Amino acid sequence: MNSPAKLSSFDLDRIGGLKALHALVSEILAAGDEAKVLFAQGVAERAEIKPDRSPVTEADRRVEARLRAYCAHHFPSIAFLGEEGEKESAIMGKMRFVVDPIDGTRAFIRGIPTWSVLLGLEVEGEPMLGIAYLPAMEEIFVAYRGGGALGNGRPLRVSSVDDLAQALVCHGALQQFYGAGCASALASIEASTFTQRGFSDFDGYRHVLLGRADAMVDPGVQPWDLCAPSVLIEEAGGRFSDWQGKASIHSGKALASNGRVHDALLQGLSQA
Repeated sequence: MNSPAKLSSFDLDRIGGLKALHALVSEILAAGDEAKVLFAQGVAERAEIKPDRSPVTEADRRVEARLRAYCAHHFPSIAFLGEEGEKESAIMGKMRFVVDPIDGTRAFIRGIPTWSVLLGLEVEGEPMLGIAYLPAMEEIFVAYRGGGALGNGRPLRVSSVDDLAQALVCHGALQQFYGAGCASALASIEASTFTQRGFSDFDGYRHVLLGRADAMVDPGVQPWDLCAPSVLIEEAGGRFSDWQGKASIHSGKALASNGRVHDALLQGLSQA
């Protein structure tokens, strides 16, 4: 397997320092809380289906528009890629915000509280900053390279399980495995681990961050699903890669773990 990429640190002065980071976090909190208000007003009942068969609501569009406008005003030199907006096929410039306005729209629609607002920052293609806010659960996760990871202001650390046979592994939606043509990965995970639990979207990464689970296996994902979680996981002491062991958020498949069971999981996933 490929060895983990050597991670660099991020100089917060490139975005205006800690003050700018705190202001950005505050804006994400406000955007997520706006989504809660929109849910209470019934936007979930008016959800639409996009061409890729995934749902979208007014909350998705409003949160993304709000964050896009905020970033354009406060960080005019930084590009912006959002799930619901215009899709840039390549990284524009040296820095780019990567945003999923409502990660877990299906959960949002059904009133399941695990949906989140995700914002990451890429610098020359490498994720450097990650923020995840779960408004319905009042949980906020923040990390940047070299700065550690915090959950509601407290340091985060992944689990210490080092035997795959004792590992609890989270996985994304079953339809993603079948849709990506890698259903055999499910059998590999089931045969090699202690137990498995379905926690889709950021919620699966959240359990790894909190040390409750030892890995998250996620097929059929996009950069906006992964930019923020990848930084959070690694700054909490874990490891993030695609299923071939490459430290990339652009491969369509992700594995996040405590680092100790990563290579053992890759042995099965790389064949799926």
